[in-house]
Amino acid sequence: MEKVDVAIIGGGPGGATLANILASRGVSTALIERQKDFSKEFRGEGLMPSGKAVLEQIGFDLDDVDYRKVEEMNLFYKGQLAANPEIEFLKEGEFRWVSQPQLLEKLIEKASGFDNFIFYRGYKAQDLIYNKDRVDGVVITDGNKEASIKAKVVIGFDGRNSMVRRKLNFEVKEYKLQPDVLWFKIPYPEKFLPGSQAFFSLFPKSFLVAVPVYDQKLQVGWIIPAGSYGELKKKGKEQWIQYIKEKSPSGFADHLQKCLDENSISDPFILKMTLDRVKKWSKKGALLLGDAAHTMNAVGGQGLNIALRDAVVCANHLVPLMDSNPSNSSLDKAFEAIEKERIEEVTKVQEIQSRPPKFIAQNVLMVEIIVPVLKLLFKFNFTDNLRKELIERMSRGFTEVKLKV
Repeated sequence: MEKVDVAIIGGGPGGATLANILASRGVSTALIERQKDFSKEFRGEGLMPSGKAVLEQIGFDLDDVDYRKVEEMNLFYKGQLAANPEIEFLKEGEFRWVSQPQLLEKLIEKASGFDNFIFYRGYKAQDLIYNKDRVDGVVITDGNKEASIKAKVVIGFDGRNSMVRRKLNFEVKEYKLQPDVLWFKIPYPEKFLPGSQAFFSLFPKSFLVAVPVYDQKLQVGWIIPAGSYGELKKKGKEQWIQYIKEKSPSGFADHLQKCLDENSISDPFILKMTLDRVKKWSKKGALLLGDAAHTMNAVGGQGLNIALRDAVVCANHLVPLMDSNPSNSSLDKAFEAIEKERIEEVTKVQEIQSRPPKFIAQNVLMVEIIVPVLKLLFKFNFTDNLRKELIERMSRGFTEVKLKV
């Protein structure tokens, strides 16, 4: 049985970053990741200034990872350009769409330079181990092999389908009426979007978001009513592509038709846009972070960045305790302090994320009224300043997060 100070379940960006910080500060750390190949699972790839700052603080060289900067954002409605707002952090090249598999491999490589780091690649966290009703380890499996890891601290950084959350039956606050998102990739439409531009396109009861990505493709997400993909799938790819074309700007519609003709549209996959958070982030000695604690949806590209910021705050509180043999009460106090420090930002971001999908899906008439009004308001300085302030706060974080250990 392996014994470590901290066992982190989930080798996504948040878990891998936390493991890096802990191991580099002398804390023996086990990182458990169920995937052998990081490309097999979709994880956030939109790196905002807030997340970029975290990676820079741990000495990670961002140029080691393939990426594409997003330089401009457009909003289309009924196929016409409704707004082309100036966004400061985009102009400054601070928003990157990074290769998630490369990012994770580099983070693991960096952590592996420390003797007190163990990486369990391809191991599934199967169950929790208890000592007097308190979690003090995890059972992991790799096919027919089973192993146990004992740890002073067990952290569930294991995403929206968290085993730790499920096993401990955490109480959850859920934002209702969240839609689904249909993801697919196409070759980047250079004629329609010269340079490196992203866009939103509003449809009746749905909308499209498209972002240029590192492999010279356009990542397209179609936000649709929850549970509606079954009918779309029955109709076939040509039918729903035709619907998107009819509602889209002509340049994009032409490009989409070309992609359909050339069979260069990737196989789509559906992702439920869950938006929720556990009411208390720790239970029986286990701590939840990232999507395991607070699932983010696709609005604003926040999931990756919030998880990275969770990792920093967690390290700030845990590293000083691990110099000695921490008591259960001191660990519980640290967990509460981590949650208290992060909950303000998480709550604000989730409230913002909850509004657009619900509003667009339910208020078709209201969208018809508001979009023309917004086009006028964009011309006035006071609304422009309010919009810029909100975007800046979303991109750089609502609270200060700085590595202190």
